[in-house]
Amino acid sequence: MRKIFFFACIALIAACGTPSVNPNPEDSTPVTPKIPRVKGPAFNADSTFTNIKTQVAFGPRVPDTKAHAQCSDYFIKKLKGYGLTVTPQITSGTTAIDNRLVTITNIFAQFHPERKDRILLLAHWDTRAFADQDPDSALAKKTFDGADDGASGAAVLLEIASVLQQKDPNIGVDLLFADAEDGGLDRGDGATWCVGTQYWAQHLPKDYSARYGILLDMVGGRGAIFPREGTGVYFAPEVVEKVWSAAAGLGYGNIFTNDITGQTTDDHLYVNQYARIPCIDIVHYNKQMNGYPEWHHRNSDNMEIIDPISLKYVGDVLVDVIYNEMPK
Repeated sequence: MRKIFFFACIALIAACGTPSVNPNPEDSTPVTPKIPRVKGPAFNADSTFTNIKTQVAFGPRVPDTKAHAQCSDYFIKKLKGYGLTVTPQITSGTTAIDNRLVTITNIFAQFHPERKDRILLLAHWDTRAFADQDPDSALAKKTFDGADDGASGAAVLLEIASVLQQKDPNIGVDLLFADAEDGGLDRGDGATWCVGTQYWAQHLPKDYSARYGILLDMVGGRGAIFPREGTGVYFAPEVVEKVWSAAAGLGYGNIFTNDITGQTTDDHLYVNQYARIPCIDIVHYNKQMNGYPEWHHRNSDNMEIIDPISLKYVGDVLVDVIYNEMPK
């Protein structure tokens, strides 16, 4: 994994003296008034929390399990109920962590699919087969709930689908629930991760394009902080700036921080590389520890660490971005 660090310098210029007064105000350069942000519908964090609980109640969503199939059916039913056009994409692939050939189900839902101007939002919904980062060797061989790592991002997407029904943002919005993201092994090239997204990005719907993409990963944990993730900064700096500026405007600058992480391997990497859609990652990352939160790939990733406040921060920012993305 390659890391890139950025440094910024700020120059301060001081001027002394008495300010001059223009005797002809009519000759002054007019000041362009600031355009107010469009306010979208309220994002319901409690409903999002409930969506996480529903996913967790099915059990770990490991590909080719009963819980996985039940959760897929739940997503499709909910999304259709919100009036979106839903297209499941079925393929197969190997999850390296348990060396299994599994059925992969990517769920692609579109709001007003006929519109050419589009935004892509995505999250993975599968659960890793083992809690292999757990310090307890016995627990490390067991499945885990994946409340944050998987369920939280998918739940935010479901709530965004609900928001879109309340007020039309006048732009197309796509929601990709990506499968088989979390079955990889750290072997250097990253190719065993994000298998579902790799397939989707290389088999796009005919004539599909989007202005940009925003990936959500581990967005519901307590105390979540979202620095500017390095892969997104590398491929799509203007999208990072758009999203983090929106967060600052909402007063969330202490949550969406200007710190920059190293580059990470996540679903957005392949959206950038294969689909050629500039895509960023909103992901809980502890820059001081140089890693993900302490429950990452552990049995402690359960409902006890989910915080509706973190969900609200992310949901509010997405709503603000969507409803201020004017069609061309």
